Amino acid sequence: MVVAFTDGISGQLGTTVHTALLALWTAYMEKKDTLVMSVQPGRRDLEIYLAGLQNGHGGRWEGGNGIEALRKLVRAGLADRDGVKECVTEFGKHLDLLPGQFYDTDRRTLRDYRESLCDMLYELERQYGYVFCDVGDEEGELADIVTKKADLIVRNIGQDTKNLPECFQESQNRYKDIPVFYLIGCYDDQSKYNIYNLRHCYRQLSAANSACLPYCTEIRDACLDGKLFAVFGRWRAGRAAAPLSAFFEKLGIAAGKLLALGKAGGRG
Repeated sequence: MVVAFTDGISGQLGTTVHTALLALWTAYMEKKDTLVMSVQPGRRDLEIYLAGLQNGHGGRWEGGNGIEALRKLVRAGLADRDGVKECVTEFGKHLDLLPGQFYDTDRRTLRDYRESLCDMLYELERQYGYVFCDVGDEEGELADIVTKKADLIVRNIGQDTKNLPECFQESQNRYKDIPVFYLIGCYDDQSKYNIYNLRHCYRQLSAANSACLPYCTEIRDACLDGKLFAVFGRWRAGRAAAPLSAFFEKLGIAAGKLLALGKAGGRG
């Protein structure tokens, strides 16, 4: 199943970290083979957040792995399980990262990936139960390919109600044949625009297709420090403070709803 994570509202923060966190949860708590990736040439935020890759350099990513290696493998017809594993970075038993090592960020790169990306996603789906892909603002050419292939769209939104009607209209126009899940980031449960009132005001939001994640300072710091994977491991080991535990409780609720919606309405 391909799950595309998008900036449902322009400029909305949190899409990349939500992609990483829900991939971690699906892999370690649901024990599903999961791959996490991005199709935004020139951005390496997933790698930075999970394990501290900085400025395009880091021992775990040096060598021939990454999205460009996978593209060449698929073009050569050699994308078996062992070949795909050579392209990814493993985070334990069930989670792999496909580093965003595009060979360049120019128009030629986009042309080459436009020609190959559908086949790449097909091969990844053969090897993984879930492929979580950060597509950003949905406007890029590669983002369009992923969202058309996706079984589920996750649109990251906020509590700013002036932008929500446009977001819902976009979903209706662009994703009318694909289930859409709305994830409210940096959620403030004290606001009058809490999840319950938003569902009451907007029929597009239901208990099944929406969830919220509160702002968490420790999660934000972990992303900046490149220690998101380590912080998740500390929580799993029972060594997290109360605010972090509360955050992961909400993450578990969001993950359960997201996966249930994908299974109920996805294409696969």
